[in-house]
Amino acid sequence: MTQKHAALQTMAHLCLILFCAMCLLPMVLTISVSLTEGSTIQTYGYRIIPKIFSAEAYTYIFKDPLTLLSGYKNSLIIVLFGTTLNLLVTSLIAYPLARRDFRLRGVISFYIFVTMIFSGGMVPFYILIVQYLQWKNMLISLIVPAFAAPFQIFLLRVFFQEIPPALVESAKIDGASDLRTYWSIILPLSKPALATLALMMTLNYWNETFNAILFIDNSSKYPIQLILKNITAYIEMVKNGGVDPSGNPIDSSDVPSDAIMYAMMVLTSLPVMFLFAFLQKYFVKGMTIGAVKG
Repeated sequence: MTQKHAALQTMAHLCLILFCAMCLLPMVLTISVSLTEGSTIQTYGYRIIPKIFSAEAYTYIFKDPLTLLSGYKNSLIIVLFGTTLNLLVTSLIAYPLARRDFRLRGVISFYIFVTMIFSGGMVPFYILIVQYLQWKNMLISLIVPAFAAPFQIFLLRVFFQEIPPALVESAKIDGASDLRTYWSIILPLSKPALATLALMMTLNYWNETFNAILFIDNSSKYPIQLILKNITAYIEMVKNGGVDPSGNPIDSSDVPSDAIMYAMMVLTSLPVMFLFAFLQKYFVKGMTIGAVKG
């Protein structure tokens, strides 16, 4: 019986190792192709171990390092301020909706739910941001529109509802105000949910491209995703026989088109992967919010 149990355990471990290898393979292949010489990819295809190592893709991307550093700086500002403020606003909305003694929670919850189904449309959204708020070419135009997403509000509300009401009542007996209870009791007990939402918000802000195209014309305010998108568009133009400002054809042999795509994936994915490594214990627990009742 012991030998049978050991054999099953060994098989389970082997299956998990195989599954982990399958999960890691795409990222390993992406890094490998990004470090492969351009013509080698066309000749030998994609390989886990490059036939000829080359950093030409990264050299091409970092040809203008100040532009990339500016993009990273703008994206970090968007992520840090956006995630922090968004968490604060979302939790401030979700907490009263989780309180049973809040009379308007049904009306407000219904209103928030309606916004998940219907939206004002792109044109009114653009007019609001550009004409009324005058946030054109300002990073705030990439931060505030993502505030208080309905799904995130409901997710956090469910977690708040699972906190024992006795804790809130005890705080009231001790003379704590609602704000004090929210700050000193509710938020510290909600770290798994907040960490899960923080990771979701970080991904959304880090990958922000659409609103940047709409509202940012000043290249010094471009986030990193928009800069890399412009590089991709330039490469496609070169591959399709583009010309320089003088009207002369651009030599496409100098552009490592295949490797550069994968190099951009690496540059945009690694920061998020490092963040996930620190938040994974909260993320796994936070994703079970509302999964078990009773």
